[in-house]
Amino acid sequence: MGIGAWRGGLGAVREFELLVSGGVSIEGDGHRHRPWGLDGGGQGYPATLQLLSGNATQELPSKMPYRRMHSGDRFLCVGPSGGGYGAPTARAPEAVRQDVLDGLLDRDAAERDFGVVLTAANEIDMAATARLRAER
Repeated sequence: MGIGAWRGGLGAVREFELLVSGGVSIEGDGHRHRPWGLDGGGQGYPATLQLLSGNATQELPSKMPYRRMHSGDRFLCVGPSGGGYGAPTARAPEAVRQDVLDGLLDRDAAERDFGVVLTAANEIDMAATARLRAER
């Protein structure tokens, strides 16, 4: 996701497994360019597509013509995430804390990217947060 006062949307992660041998074609998009951020927000991340076959992993393009596949082959599809809007240090500290509690960020990313200092118990250290944000 792109960082910002309003962070970019999260890309969906889906995995598909072929239950019988057959063929597939793919017509996706969003693999080449990172979605841009606006007004100080950070870029999002492009989509990815992987073929997982046995012990091998292969990166695939966003568009693929018909290809023969085998039972047990899997596709891992990660959708693009949106760019952020606004300065990351303008994001409400409680919203950043909630992102950490939801598993979208870790405490290091909260501090590095948003200027929010969390304690080991994931409580906001308001004094340290104010100092860090003032330095930026």
